[in-house]
Amino acid sequence: MGDVTLAPGAYELVAGSDAQGPLRFPAADAGGTGAEYLVVGQFATGRPDLVSSFSMVGSLPATAAVVHAPPRQRSFPAAVRFHDAIRRMDEAVALASLRGGPGGAPLAPPARPRTGPPAVGSRRTFKVCANLDCTSTAVVVATAQVVGAHSAVYLDSLAPSGGFSQGDLQQLAARFDTVLYPLDTLAFGSPSDIDGNGVVIILLTPRVNALVGRPDCWSSIVTGYFLAADLAPATRAVFNGGEVFYAMVPDQYGTVSCAQSPARVLQLVPPTFIHEFQHMISFNQHVLERQGPVETLWLNEAMSHLAEELGARHYDSLRADTTAGQFLFGDLYNANQYLQDPASCAMITATGQGELAQRGGEWLFLRYLVDQFGTATTRRLEQTALTGEADVVSAAGNTPIATLLGRWALSLYVSDLPSFTPDPALTYRQWRFRTTFDSLHTNDASDFPRPFPLVPALASGGAFAVSGTVSSGSGTYVSIVQAAGAPSFTVSFAQPGGLALTGVGNPQLAIVRIR
Repeated sequence: MGDVTLAPGAYELVAGSDAQGPLRFPAADAGGTGAEYLVVGQFATGRPDLVSSFSMVGSLPATAAVVHAPPRQRSFPAAVRFHDAIRRMDEAVALASLRGGPGGAPLAPPARPRTGPPAVGSRRTFKVCANLDCTSTAVVVATAQVVGAHSAVYLDSLAPSGGFSQGDLQQLAARFDTVLYPLDTLAFGSPSDIDGNGVVIILLTPRVNALVGRPDCWSSIVTGYFLAADLAPATRAVFNGGEVFYAMVPDQYGTVSCAQSPARVLQLVPPTFIHEFQHMISFNQHVLERQGPVETLWLNEAMSHLAEELGARHYDSLRADTTAGQFLFGDLYNANQYLQDPASCAMITATGQGELAQRGGEWLFLRYLVDQFGTATTRRLEQTALTGEADVVSAAGNTPIATLLGRWALSLYVSDLPSFTPDPALTYRQWRFRTTFDSLHTNDASDFPRPFPLVPALASGGAFAVSGTVSSGSGTYVSIVQAAGAPSFTVSFAQPGGLALTGVGNPQLAIVRIR
């Protein structure tokens, strides 16, 4: 039996077989104000998609049992299903390129031609995804409308009437060239230029709108995407052989799918671009430059959501509140979903990003890492052949993943907890999430139903029993409050019935004494 002896403000991470307990907490001083602990039971592992039933039980007779419902089967939005499908496709084409050369050696990129940027008014054909799985493609003909320092904007010849004006197209190109491209490349590194044209093509096509038709488009649409098949040595010849970002077009009269005004599309496309451009950079840095595998899905997605935040911070610095919100709302919405029930989904996953809550957890974790280890963390994560857990550990100065996950789990609750000064390792530097979520709740209670979404189960001393599921990287939260003079108690963290949790998941109890 291990003992928990913490002064107020101190924390401890108890992992592996020791975390199963029982862990003994001391009696509260009879002459004091009692004690309060936050205990998080988690799978502190970088191994993806592990799930287990658990039971966290105090030794005193339980006054109430808290049972978390098992994760429910969900029907994921069409846009999320599409995004998952193309990221899995990215992994496949990267693997084919790595194994496709003589004797299984990686396919070497061919010598890059120096074609220069396309001329305004030039036409070319493109292959684009024709369904949500991208298992079929369609050919479109498009014309270069604007060519800038880093971008060439092409418009599909079949774009509906009443769409973008020339001024709109110039605005879109200028935003990419002067804001989004510099932000992404500074944070993550350079993209490839396999076609030698010196620009990223922005292809505006109604084929993107058509990926989601009525009635699904009333609740979910695809706004844009990047496809690694355009870059991978094994597939680029049968796709578009260059750096292409595909985006929706205005459709004021709903001729292709749900109606979309030019103003609305101008709001939606830039945040999508900064997100997808990160995926493009990541593929270049991991696969093309270093001939390694594509970045693990959960970390790749976390980086793209951080890119959205970087866009928001840029516009916030200009006091462009509406524009900043366009970039940041999705991250905060997803984070709110995660924090309402962090035990319900694996934060670390390799099988899909169908849960918006997963994306929220991943962004929260990466933002914590950047706050703790500096802004150069993203470049260290990107510019390497390492992926997943190994990548994170290396970028964090060889800090074990269990330590990072344990500290992060505690920081989500205590970083800006009122009347509490957390250890610096348990803090966010760039966020005061309680203030942020309280404001969101005040202004939009339907999407943000709680002033602060993370509400631990409340236990009186050791009189509690909590059960549910625990998943890779995620955990369940219990607040244990002792009155002055309350007796000592123990906590056990195991499977229902007392069986040990799998060691593969590295079960861990992260504990901080609040008072």
